[in-house]
Amino acid sequence: MPGFAAPGVLFAGNSAAPDRAFYRCVFNALPKDRYTRYVEVGVGSFAATLVAANAGISPHAMESSDVTLYSSIVGTLLSGGDLETLRITLDGEPVELPDADPVAQAAHLLYVHWLARMQAKPEVDYWQSLVIDLVDRADEHRAHLSHSLQGLVDRLPGITFRPQCMWDHIAQVADDPATIIVAAPPTYKSGFEKFFDTGGRIEWAEPPYSIFDPETDMQRLADDMEGKAALLMFLQEDRTGQAAHPRPVFAHPLGPGSCAYVISNRPDEIFTYTGGPKVALGAPRSYQPAPLPIIPPDHEVTDTSTIQLIPVKGSECDYYRSLWMHRLSATPGSYNLLVALDGYAAGVIGYGAETMTRPFPHGKSRWQSHLLLRFAFGAPTLNYRLTRLITMLALRRDTAKQVFTGQSSILLAASHGLVTVEMTRHPEVKGLRGLMTLEKRDSHPDGYKLSYRADWTNDSIDDIRTRFLTKEKTWRKARRRPTG
Repeated sequence: MPGFAAPGVLFAGNSAAPDRAFYRCVFNALPKDRYTRYVEVGVGSFAATLVAANAGISPHAMESSDVTLYSSIVGTLLSGGDLETLRITLDGEPVELPDADPVAQAAHLLYVHWLARMQAKPEVDYWQSLVIDLVDRADEHRAHLSHSLQGLVDRLPGITFRPQCMWDHIAQVADDPATIIVAAPPTYKSGFEKFFDTGGRIEWAEPPYSIFDPETDMQRLADDMEGKAALLMFLQEDRTGQAAHPRPVFAHPLGPGSCAYVISNRPDEIFTYTGGPKVALGAPRSYQPAPLPIIPPDHEVTDTSTIQLIPVKGSECDYYRSLWMHRLSATPGSYNLLVALDGYAAGVIGYGAETMTRPFPHGKSRWQSHLLLRFAFGAPTLNYRLTRLITMLALRRDTAKQVFTGQSSILLAASHGLVTVEMTRHPEVKGLRGLMTLEKRDSHPDGYKLSYRADWTNDSIDDIRTRFLTKEKTWRKARRRPTG
């Protein structure tokens, strides 16, 4: 890594966001009498702002901006602005503010935005379960949002915010020697636009802005600030060795071939605060991810896509489950797999053997010849029901052979297939339709306890991929919304 001939270690882990730990080091050492103006562009969820406040930078000295509706709702509340000025509409009709305090009003707007975003997602089980939960527990979600917002209000009194393009805001402050500018631009083009997309249902007084393209604009940001009076720090996630400045002030390896950098227009000045360039090495955590990036939401699956089955520890499996599952319910077991699709982490599989080693209370006696499918879950994507693909792979005997080794291979050899139990509000799990057979349906206070069974398949991975893509094509065509 250029500029890291003798890097120091910044906390060998102990932080879910090492870049924030680095910012904290800088903010703590920053001469407050010299830098009296803190500017954060693309402020997002105000995470770095809170780090600055905790380091002693007064919120009254803070300016922030962003172009997303989410940040504009939060920022308008924090700065004491009028939420009506955002002019938010849903399906062409103005969103009425409740007769409540500003925190509750902002929470209501965030809830409306959140629900519209989820309703605009593809009709797959993951997103539909989120919509159902948002509607069924609307009051709880609003209350949770209010609680979180109140915490921000209490911690950032006096901050200012404006809905504004980052380039415009930076141009206004770049020549001020009393200013420190902090930015965390999107890591892929139109990333925020895709994340906050409501399918056109929500409109608001959106400021004009240009879409940030990391391929060119990371370098543009570094070049534009070179020689400017203001001090800049910005986060860049890119391929290893592709930092936008030859002397990054911080680096955090993300996995094979990728790295998170912090870039500054005056690295030597930053080094006076930190003692030199810093690297976060990572440290043991309760959840340990495998060294694979998460599959992008818009990744295309093709006939030539590669599928790998990787045995992983329970902690690695739980890391991805905590990212992808709305509610963790299945108990982790000893037989876990990560499914990689084109080199991306795309799903997890968890098996259990207790159905064959002791009586299983949910099923029938013949289930003692079936192993337990604890979970088979795919990452949320925009165009595919990956959970179906992961389940199809889980039903292969050859898949289970990857983790049932040694003495446990005897259990696999004696088994006829898999059983699983789902707790759900619905009388059927649509994601298992055509894959497993519903054998038992019991009522419980929150809905149903459904028991499913399937025999092992001997399909090849290539056959499963082909069948999955064929079914997905038919499924998307059947659900395509009419136009015109």
